[in-house]
Amino acid sequence: MEIIETACRVVFGLQMVFWGLNGFFNWLKIPPSPPVIERFVGACYETRFIMPTTKIAEILLGLLMIVGFAVPLTILLIAPIVFVITFLHLLHNPKPWGVVIPITLPFAIVVGFHLPAIFARYF
Repeated sequence: MEIIETACRVVFGLQMVFWGLNGFFNWLKIPPSPPVIERFVGACYETRFIMPTTKIAEILLGLLMIVGFAVPLTILLIAPIVFVITFLHLLHNPKPWGVVIPITLPFAIVVGFHLPAIFARYF
């Protein structure tokens, strides 16, 4: 079971680092999304604060996930980002599964493994 947790944690962390860096370097063009998602992301970029802050958090927290440092705290800090990504696509994307499954599933598995430690330590 530890292998499953480690694999999901590393896969999720790599995704966060990749997409965080992609926000700055635009290596991979993101396919068009429904207009409401495009407007939301555009507004986040226009502030010149929200999106850079989010991308920096994705990079740093993704690296912490990869190395396995303070995983319960990292989960709590990155959960709002995963929540927004997941529900934005579930509610406004007619085909959300290409975004939701690769991000949310590994995160949910890691959360499941660390939930007792999170509740014991932080609640």
